[in-house]
Amino acid sequence: MSYSTPPGGPGNAGPYGAPVQQQGWYPQYPPPPPPPDNSGEGKGLKRVVIGLLVLAVVAVFGVGGLALYNAVGGGSLPGAQDSGDDEQQILSSDEIDTLLNGRTNALKSGDEDEFLEPFVGAAKEKQRKIFENLRKVPFAESKYMVLSQTGSGSDEWGSDVKLALDVAFVHQIKGVDVRPVSEWYRWTVEKQSDSATPSISEVGGSPGANALANAVYYPAPWDLYDDMYVKRLAHTVTISAKKNAAEASRFAPVVEESAEKDLELWGSKTSSVPNTPEGFLVVLEPDRKTYTKLYNNNGDDVGWDAGQSVPMPAFNAGYSGDDDELEYGGARIKMDTSTSRFTSSAWRRGVGDISRHEIAHALVQPQDPGAYGRNEETSIRAWVVEGFAEYVAYRFDQTLGGERVRSGMAGEDFDGGLPGQEFDMEYNSVSANYSLSYLAMRFIAEKGGEEALFEFVVDHYRKPTNLDQQLQTAVGMNESEFQTAWAQYVRSNI
Repeated sequence: MSYSTPPGGPGNAGPYGAPVQQQGWYPQYPPPPPPPDNSGEGKGLKRVVIGLLVLAVVAVFGVGGLALYNAVGGGSLPGAQDSGDDEQQILSSDEIDTLLNGRTNALKSGDEDEFLEPFVGAAKEKQRKIFENLRKVPFAESKYMVLSQTGSGSDEWGSDVKLALDVAFVHQIKGVDVRPVSEWYRWTVEKQSDSATPSISEVGGSPGANALANAVYYPAPWDLYDDMYVKRLAHTVTISAKKNAAEASRFAPVVEESAEKDLELWGSKTSSVPNTPEGFLVVLEPDRKTYTKLYNNNGDDVGWDAGQSVPMPAFNAGYSGDDDELEYGGARIKMDTSTSRFTSSAWRRGVGDISRHEIAHALVQPQDPGAYGRNEETSIRAWVVEGFAEYVAYRFDQTLGGERVRSGMAGEDFDGGLPGQEFDMEYNSVSANYSLSYLAMRFIAEKGGEEALFEFVVDHYRKPTNLDQQLQTAVGMNESEFQTAWAQYVRSNI
């Protein structure tokens, strides 16, 4: 996946991007080492956890969207605020409900005119394109819900009110999401008089939870593309701009094959792991600025990532019971198709590598409890997050994996230490951190067997504080003994 990390640990990435994972980053996939003639390419608050992502990426880890927004400083909800004694209520909570429910029902029925009715001006034409894009996506669920309201909807003179609604587009893509997730919009709603019809004059991304704009997972591809191309295969939904449809169509079968391999491997090495995704949404984008902006309205560019697997917090309003209240409902994969993995003569292998890596992140993401903080002792370890994705990427070509390790470690002064939580601050190159993480997973697989490796990864995602016990179970060593034996293994493989 694109390599970055959620709060607390690296994410699902590999030498394709920066890591993001459990509480500190998104998993990202760093670019492969360039050739000489080429430049580098908690359960604590069950419903609310916000973490600062490493590498300037922000993620919200929360199960209940409504509770989450209020907990981090959102306004009252839902509906209009109470007006004072001297003010007339012009825009009522019932009218707001009608705006939301009307868009929900029109999207489900495919009634474009009904969907667009309250939008005016430039917002109407923009929403027309979004509606047409959304109708191409296989949603199991899609609805609009109020997160927060700014403004009362009342006026002393009985006319001309305007308020801002932060609205969650709650959705679940068939086979991709194990629970509904959400994208956050801000609607500017206006009503000129008590007898007038409310209108929506502006739509954009919500300013964010506690001013963290990336936390809203806006913009999605349906917001960015005027005409969205969607290729649906058995285990993947591949998306691009219509103008890039030919390339996306060429890459989509390789992405699908990678998904099939990852799913088959996961199924053969794990037993009864609940909430495993059956499919994956992948956005392919050749323009770096657009790629960076996807699911990240701030547009902060890590600079070296070629792909990311973006964890999507579950929006569990309506579900009950601890077993249902997952922190993550799924993930969104995006890949930069201008990088050498997609443009070289060996593109099939390159696309396969990065796809298996990012899909591995997405596969295990729902097991993440979303613990808060970046403490090394309480977070999912970055070397587990990225190492697992790298192991899966090279599981079917260990010769290539070995070549990547030697290339990534070239010129590095290996000190025997496992990579820390922030990959870009450990060894001299990001590739070195990915290589060492990969070797940690390969060492566990060779020492304890692949079933032990997969069990270790799943258990560590679920309970990152139990690393010592988990290593004892997997390879019969405590953390200190493991690191010593692993360091010797590294030196014999670089």
